[in-house]
Amino acid sequence: MKKINLVIYGATGSIGGSVLSIVRSNRKKFNIQGITCNKNYNKLIKIAEEFNVKKLGINKRIKSTVKELNKYHVYEDISSFSKIYDSKTDVIIYSISGLAGLDLFHKLCKSGKKIGMANKECIISLGENFSKLAKKSGSIIVPLDSEHNSIFHLLNNDHGSFDSITITATGGPFRKLPLNSFNDISIEQALLHPIWKMGKKISVDSATMVNKALEIIEAKYLFNLEDNQINAIIHPQAIVHAMVNYENGVTTALLNKPDMRIPISSLFFKFNDSSNKAKQLNLEDYSKLEFYPISTKRYPAIILGREVMKIGGLAPNAFNYLNEILVRYFLKGAIKFVDITALNEINLEKIFAKNRNIIKPNLSDIKNINNWIDENVYLGSI
Repeated sequence: MKKINLVIYGATGSIGGSVLSIVRSNRKKFNIQGITCNKNYNKLIKIAEEFNVKKLGINKRIKSTVKELNKYHVYEDISSFSKIYDSKTDVIIYSISGLAGLDLFHKLCKSGKKIGMANKECIISLGENFSKLAKKSGSIIVPLDSEHNSIFHLLNNDHGSFDSITITATGGPFRKLPLNSFNDISIEQALLHPIWKMGKKISVDSATMVNKALEIIEAKYLFNLEDNQINAIIHPQAIVHAMVNYENGVTTALLNKPDMRIPISSLFFKFNDSSNKAKQLNLEDYSKLEFYPISTKRYPAIILGREVMKIGGLAPNAFNYLNEILVRYFLKGAIKFVDITALNEINLEKIFAKNRNIIKPNLSDIKNINNWIDENVYLGSI
């Protein structure tokens, strides 16, 4: 049996760990051609040793000072990471955080490869461009986050004309926190997601619900939807990941335990394959499954996200890029938790008071507006 040739961009993070867990359980089915990391080269070397990987990408120039890297073909700097995959590559996992790899993802869209996408930021920044590039080259983009992966599979079942989709959110760590306590939220509190173990940036995004706002925009571009076809609700148990609502009144849903190996394994195996080793869902273990509307007083990012989605053009990218900057400042202790969304809105007004919103931006337009934001981001008093 032919092995699946695999490249993992972002092998040392939580998504990379889930991918490696699947490979570890099915070693005879995979050949890992290349893996990358941002800075954690020690962990990357351990992975390379375990899985006999030859190509390593590290976003830091350290090869000359780390002798353990001498036996590998090392690509230093993210700008060279596109050289890691080749004509023999079957599947690419893209789990580099944020917009650091925007150029790389742009190239991957033109590669003609099957790409497991665990980065909503690049999709949102490229907007309609990514799907056009992928369609032209024959690339297949499979979303790996649980909500969009669920929609991806639900829409592939022919149940008739659908009306809308619904994605779920746990509500993060502050679903029940009194609103008058939000001014005092600490960094440590914001990182304590009740269900998922994730990196710092996405944990903060989940706490502000910017993550869900971004997922709403992402769904528009992934599935070519109208704004009013995308719904989101609070579901604290994280068992129902998404639903598709049909015109005949029927709703289909995808349920499973919170385990990233389930959506990831659908890249490699049939959807009902048991090769991911995930535990079966037993609904008797749950006394109730709850669903609530999202409070926009508690999560104002949802309103802001929908506004930029409606505006379109460069606005979703600007919202996305500003959030990346503001979360970084929050994690440094420079701004408050509540400032993240509030400052995003203020900066958006300033950006488009000074810059024209290009409705169909290309990659150069996106980079130009991001450079302008870097130079002019406002962090003053609200």
